[in-house]
Amino acid sequence: MTLALLLLSCCLNAPLEVTLDADTLTVGAVVPLPASDTRSAVSLGYAPNPGLARRIQRFEIVAKIQAAGLRADDLEFPESILVRRRSETLDPHQVKQVVLEAFSRQYPNANVELTSVDTPVVQVGTGTVSLSAGLPARFDPNQPVFVRIDVRSGSLSRTVFARSVVRIETVQPVIRHHVAANTELRAGDVEWKPAMLDSAGQAPESLESLQGMLAKRDLEPGQVLKTDLLYMPLYVRKGESVTVKATAGNVTVAATMRAMAAGRLGDTISVQHLTGGGSTTARVIGLRTLEAIQR
Repeated sequence: MTLALLLLSCCLNAPLEVTLDADTLTVGAVVPLPASDTRSAVSLGYAPNPGLARRIQRFEIVAKIQAAGLRADDLEFPESILVRRRSETLDPHQVKQVVLEAFSRQYPNANVELTSVDTPVVQVGTGTVSLSAGLPARFDPNQPVFVRIDVRSGSLSRTVFARSVVRIETVQPVIRHHVAANTELRAGDVEWKPAMLDSAGQAPESLESLQGMLAKRDLEPGQVLKTDLLYMPLYVRKGESVTVKATAGNVTVAATMRAMAAGRLGDTISVQHLTGGGSTTARVIGLRTLEAIQR
């Protein structure tokens, strides 16, 4: 048996080119040695990344074997061996799935429909491939979105981008009927219903935050309400006479005072007695009407 192994090893020739699927490279991967030959486990260093190649010189292989305390004079090597790494492309279904999950995390209550996803051209290993996706900090859903894809396959780690076209329908405030410019927006003017998401402006989270605001221009039925379509007018102007109310229990008293600053609904400003004898702070609650802040 020993004689047979010796005869076999003396005739072993390394090929000019090999293809493998491993993160590390050994002598046994480039030379067809028997499994019992200890030289087959000698490391030749790193393997190329999937889809790439590495050329190993003969003297490198011989030096590695001799450094392990083994002989190499019974093996024949070409001047160099080209080592290729087996690879495959990304799975389009897997890419689409992680892209969809990224949009669903961003808009958990929305109806997300992926119109198309371009699978990035990247070579990965033939083993387990892990993908994760992340959306840009800001993007326009009406335009293609380039979604970041982090790829991990064995020792390979890469970041690529998938061009994606998406439709996002989510519940938003929609104008119910015509609202004229410079008219105060009221609760009955708006209804919450599914509408296509776009990047033009920001939709309010609640109608309470819009109390006292006016329309900058005419708003039409079916239009998605955005905060930049509204403005908060000045309810109090600096120097004008205002009514300041104060409540204690069931008793409310009112006095005419002078506003020391301009204010919008909800603002807190300083007001002064008309005689100039004293001042206090009050919150704007209506047109030239304020509520004294209890100290």
